[in-house]
Amino acid sequence: MILAELQKLKSPARRILLFPQAWAVEKKTKKGEIGDPFLDSSRRLMRLAARRYGVELRPISPVIRGGEDGQGDVYSLASAYALADLDRALVLETPGLIVDASPLYAMLAFTEDAPFALLEDTVGGDGVENHDLIMLQPNLEVHGELKNEIATLEAFNDTNLAAFFPDHLLLSPTSSSTSTNLIRSIGTLHTTLSDFNASAFVHDTSYIRFADPKLPGPEYDVPWSMKVDARPENKDADWTWTKLYGQFAKERKAVCGLDLETWRP
Repeated sequence: MILAELQKLKSPARRILLFPQAWAVEKKTKKGEIGDPFLDSSRRLMRLAARRYGVELRPISPVIRGGEDGQGDVYSLASAYALADLDRALVLETPGLIVDASPLYAMLAFTEDAPFALLEDTVGGDGVENHDLIMLQPNLEVHGELKNEIATLEAFNDTNLAAFFPDHLLLSPTSSSTSTNLIRSIGTLHTTLSDFNASAFVHDTSYIRFADPKLPGPEYDVPWSMKVDARPENKDADWTWTKLYGQFAKERKAVCGLDLETWRP
C-alpha cells in the first residue's frame, strides 16, 4: 500500500520490496494439493506490485538459518547492505499511511552520508520508535561483516541493528524545511488534550504509523465492543482515529484486494 501511494505521488525514488528467497524457489501448488494460502497471496501481491506500481522485487537469504524446512529462519534489513547498486535506502516501519512524501524525499536526498541512521529519541509515550525510520548506505564489505557477526548470534532482531554502528547518525523527527513531523503514531490520539487540532495532526505529518496500544493492527476486523473500548475520549481525536482506520481498510481493499482479517486472540 505504501509503495502504491509513492507511485501515485510520482516518487522519484526507486521502490524496492525485499522478500525471502525461498518464496521464489518454492514450487507452486499443483492441482489438487493444499498450498499455503498466505504464501499464494504474498506472491500475487508481489506480482501486482511489480506490474502496477513499478516495484523492484529483491530476494534475500536469511541471516540466521533455522531448520531444513526453513522454520526459524531469521531475515534482516542487514541484507539491504548487499544492494550495491543503491547509494542509500530509506526504510519505513509498517503498517502506516503516507500523507506527504516530500519530507521523506528530502531526507533521502540531502541527509549527510552515514552507514546507518535512525530517528532521534522522541517524546516519551508518543508511540514513535527510533527504528520506525531507518536510513542505510549499501556496502558489500559492511554486508559481509554484518552477516558474519549476526550468524554467530542465537537470536537477532532489526531493532538491535544500531548496536553494530556505535557512531550511527540520528535523524531529526521533524523536517527542518517544513516543520512537518516525519512520523506520527495513531496511538497518540488516546492522550490528546482539549485543544487537539485534527487537521494539523494529519496534514502536518509525512507518515502515520498504526502503533496503537489498544488495537492489534489496522489489518484486523476486531469485535465491535473491542473497537468501542479503544476509541479516544476526545471527540475530535475519535473522529480522526475512526477516519484513519477506515481509510486504511479502504486502501487495503483497493490496492491489495484484501478484506480485513478476523482477529483471533
